[in-house]
Amino acid sequence: MATRAEVYHAIDTERDYQDALWNQNLALGKGTHSIEEWIIYLEDYLGEAKHFLSRMPAGTARMHTLPLIRKVAAMAVCCMEQHGAPPRDMQDLQRIQELVEKDTPDA
Repeated sequence: MATRAEVYHAIDTERDYQDALWNQNLALGKGTHSIEEWIIYLEDYLGEAKHFLSRMPAGTARMHTLPLIRKVAAMAVCCMEQHGAPPRDMQDLQRIQELVEKDTPDA
């Protein structure tokens, strides 16, 4: 397993790679895409991951799918960088915590 810090570092380094690859002078869309385009790209790479998972033994598939998951996570970050990143309403978290406390038997 990885810590959250390690996960965010992996995503951050992937974003650095993507920025270098999709720079303003080389990328067709100058590195900018619509939300619809991002969804299509994300689905395409997730489909590629499904392909590996359905045709390879688990250990081998994992070696191929984890880099794709990193890529998809970084692409989702780039989409939010370009179109906005609405924060989670923390009231949702409070409601979940209240439900958990309510369902937890007294010790």
